[in-house]
Amino acid sequence: MRLRSMSPLSGIGLMLVAMGLFAVVSACGKAVLSLGLPLPLFMLSRAVLTLLFLSPWLARRGGAGLLATRRPWMHLGRGICGVLSMGLSTLSLSLIPLADAIALNQARPLWLLVIAVLFLGEKVGWRRPLAAIVGFAGVMVVAFGDRGAGVGMGLNAGTIAALTGSIAGAGVGAFVRRLAASGEPPFRVVFLYAVISLVVWTVPSLAVWQTPTLPQAGYLVVAAVAAMAGDFCASLAARRAEASLLAPVEFVQVPLGAAIGFAAFGERPGWPLFAGAALMTLSVAYIARREAQLARARALEGS
Repeated sequence: MRLRSMSPLSGIGLMLVAMGLFAVVSACGKAVLSLGLPLPLFMLSRAVLTLLFLSPWLARRGGAGLLATRRPWMHLGRGICGVLSMGLSTLSLSLIPLADAIALNQARPLWLLVIAVLFLGEKVGWRRPLAAIVGFAGVMVVAFGDRGAGVGMGLNAGTIAALTGSIAGAGVGAFVRRLAASGEPPFRVVFLYAVISLVVWTVPSLAVWQTPTLPQAGYLVVAAVAAMAGDFCASLAARRAEASLLAPVEFVQVPLGAAIGFAAFGERPGWPLFAGAALMTLSVAYIARREAQLARARALEGS
């Protein structure tokens, strides 16, 4: 029996843990930037620490031969999208409230549907586009809803960075789909992305170099460890539960981010955040469920 059908509850539990860890990563990013560490140094530290943690495993498993690939351009595309996504999403943390940045970044599955139709040639009916419209309405509520002072956040630098980062994140998802379908192992994808990130962020980091203080270094280490642990938990969750069950769980980051933002940064989220996040959750949940149904139907037709 497949592990996925045996333990969906454990899969959901693991995804909840992963979302908590990712909320910690975002909070550390916001904290370390507020302490004056330049953005390129934060991104460079993530790449360096990831490589340091993964290199011993690589050495034990056979060395650099595991990184040989016939799809370098796909890895490069994934790397560029990843650098843009992480850089812009992290930048947004320093410009808008933590929970709002997380919520806008959660629009990735909606943009991924657009990318799948426009660039991957995927055919869709009317249901998923309609669900996506509901989700994008949620995005607009988060960005433009009344904050109690008569205006919403609007298209300021923070919301633009968060939305652009979510589009780049959808590009990451599209490349990862292609790489997974072509048989590329996850370790190779993660390691090569860290290499690309290291190359991209080294020059701007040298231009703004400053030695991290002890508190800054602490946040950097916690963020790197939490990010890798979160990726590990999310990967395990994907083996134990279907994507249609896990997709809405990702939005748990929003209330977690709101709680952390309130406790650590004195941020007070309003109704637009939760109303918009609810619309996005319903939209993504339906899209994931519909895609799972279609995947099962295609599998039955091919059997």
